Amino acid sequence: KGLIYKDKRLINWDPVLETAVSDLEVNQKDEKGKLWYIKYKTINKDYLVVATTRPETMFGDSGIAIHPKNKHLKKYIGQKAIIPFTNKIIPIIADEYADPKKGSGAVKITPAHDFNDFIVGKKHNLEFINIFNKNAKLNKLVPRQFSGLDRYQARKRILDLLDKDGLIEKTEENNMVIPIGDRSGSVIEPFLTEQWFVDS
Repeated sequence: KGLIYKDKRLINWDPVLETAVSDLEVNQKDEKGKLWYIKYKTINKDYLVVATTRPETMFGDSGIAIHPKNKHLKKYIGQKAIIPFTNKIIPIIADEYADPKKGSGAVKITPAHDFNDFIVGKKHNLEFINIFNKNAKLNKLVPRQFSGLDRYQARKRILDLLDKDGLIEKTEENNMVIPIGDRSGSVIEPFLTEQWFVDS
């Protein structure tokens, strides 16, 4: 009847159980986190500050978004930026998803690791790069010095090196909602994988 289909999409992934879990198996937990303001060098030798709660996913970035009406950052739209610790060049795009009043006004787009970024990535035909293994350790698509690290080990090392290189402008406290798997108690990852879906 054409009601069932296979597609590669973002799903809730439990890195302890190494399986997909439904929305009903995910509990939302309020937590105090941090927002890091990271300097991404542009190909014009300038710096664009990007605010993120997840620096460990930067190697999966495929763009940076700025609201088209953002007067302060509009000049960067159409330029390109370089992901720290790599030579990878990504586009700086215009998209209303980037709230000018939130963070730095520039948002890194990581389509394979964030549900909102997935939509922006599809809309702008950006690259989808999955940088995690099934156990939430960084895979071989990241620079060698970070490959094999657990997501939180990678976060610490990335932040230490960014700070050493003077690439962290500032850090702020940030209220967050963290998805927790109700069976394993692990933090759930948005994970790009091929699954069966039923059309409702």
